[in-house]
This record gives sequence, structure tokens and C-alpha cells, in this order.
Amino acid sequence: MDYKDYYNILGVSRDASQDEIKKKYRKMAAKFHPDKNPNNKKAEAKFKEIGEAYEVLKDPEKRKLYDQVGHDWKNYQQAGANPNDFNWSQYGDGQRVNVNFEEMFAGGQQSGGSPFSSFFETIFGGGQGNGGSYGRGGQQGYTRSRAQQRGRDTEAEIQISLDDVVSGVEKQLQINGEKVKVKIPAGIEDGKRLKLRGHGQASPLGGPKGDLYLKVKINIPEGFERKGRDIVQTLPLDLYTALLGGELKVQTLEGKVKLNIPPETPNGKVFRLAGRGLPEFKKSSARGNYFIKAEIQLPENLTEKEKELFKELAKQRN
Repeated sequence: MDYKDYYNILGVSRDASQDEIKKKYRKMAAKFHPDKNPNNKKAEAKFKEIGEAYEVLKDPEKRKLYDQVGHDWKNYQQAGANPNDFNWSQYGDGQRVNVNFEEMFAGGQQSGGSPFSSFFETIFGGGQGNGGSYGRGGQQGYTRSRAQQRGRDTEAEIQISLDDVVSGVEKQLQINGEKVKVKIPAGIEDGKRLKLRGHGQASPLGGPKGDLYLKVKINIPEGFERKGRDIVQTLPLDLYTALLGGELKVQTLEGKVKLNIPPETPNGKVFRLAGRGLPEFKKSSARGNYFIKAEIQLPENLTEKEKELFKELAKQRN
């Protein structure tokens, strides 16, 4: 196995910032992506190589280890690192590594096996270069069975609407060619992660698959705001109804409601619908409140007649 210069692969300097590395990776990944280069083995190999380099350099701890080991990786492979240099144990089974599978290795798994080179796995896990055994000099070695090595955990994003948060939703996803149903509980928070056991990356050595973590992204429509379990909806209110009062039908997240607007309603007036907000996560009986905030809209494109009437009204008020 040859030493791989990940900085050279991405075309960045060794002191490049994380932002520079990310931008360069995205540019190169877009250029060599299998979808843009169908049946091009060289482009596919380059895409995997770019992904491998980015997997290391995007992670400060992996980058630190790579910078320490670098071309001297064979000595680390045979004798083990100095215990004071780096914490090798964090690369053992069960350590979750966040990898955006769709972004980094889409198409990279089509030929089967691990997307990483033997050089990568020797340093960061996989052990193809030394039988799966890592040591720290004379200290107790860290050994694991190839057959039992888990695949890596992966992470992806799933988007839902604010309506879905009210009652929960079931989504059907396509994961590695398999249809998987995912139940998203009502009241879930934005950024919450859901774990799908056994739907992560396959083990390169025939062990169990890793897990897939779905990060929930809630799309908040314009005119709505979430405050914990409360919902604030902005209601455009015409000037005449605000002044004279009336009854309006308002479309909320759970259907239409009748709202009585009292005469001379001021701008910013808030109407409260008790117990009609979002449910508490995994406790649908406890719900927040639903607030409707009036936002008075001034009339536009007035006719000459309307202008005269407003002038007359102004005189009457004075």
C-alpha cells in the first residue's frame, strides 16, 4: 500500500481551513460524480478517492491523526502509536461517525465492498493491512474480529412540514434499494435525530451494518412561527374589518376556525386558541396554544373617489 496525500488529492494546502477544504471537495465531487460520468471507471475511482480524502480532512480529530501518522503509517501499523499522541480507542466498534452517505458515496457503493482504501482502513479502522489488530507498543493491544466489525454509521436529513408535527407522520424512504417506513412522532423538535438500526453502511468484512441517523428538518411556512409547543400565525387583516369588526374564517394547521374580530382592533392584536398548539414530544395529550396575530393591511391603489372619502373622514376626525 502506498502513502496517500489527501491534501494533494483535494488540491489544498496542508494549512487549509475547514471551509476551504469543504468548498474544494464539493467542486471536485460535482465534477467526478458517477451521475455525470456514467460507465467511467476512472471518474468513479477518483470520486471515491476524493470522498476518502474529505472524510479525513473534514474531521479535526482524524485530520490530526493523519498529520501525525502521515507517511510514517507503516511504523504505526507495526509498533502502535505513543499512548500520549492520540486516542486510538475512539475508532473502535460502536463509535459513530457522521457521514452524509448521499453526498459522499452516492454511486461509490455500486461495485460493492468498502469505499475506503486499505491505507485509510489501516489507520482509521478496518485493519485490512494488519489482520485487524492494533497495538500501543508494550501496552495491551486493541484487537477485534474481522467477522464482527460493524459497518459505519451514516447520517441523512429528512424534511417534514409543520403540519406533520401536529399529528405525526409516516414516511417511506428508499435506502440502498430497500423501502423503509419511518414513523416520526408528533411534537418532534427541529434537528432531532431518529435512529434506524441496521440501515447504515455495510461492513467491509461481512459484519453487521451500521446505523442510519435521520436528522429532522421542519419546514416552517411563511407567516408561521414555532415557539416550543406554541404556534404563532400572522393573519393579514384588512383595514375596514379592523375598524368596524366582523367575522373571519381563518385557515389554521388543523382546518378552518371562525374568528370574531371586535371593532377597532389594533395592529398586532393577538387572539389565543387554547390547547390547539403542538403536542409535547411522545405525549400527544399535552398541547401548547395557538396564537393568531392580526397584521393590518392598508388599502392600495386608491381611486380618486376613495381618496376624497378618506379626506372627508380625516376632516370629520379633526
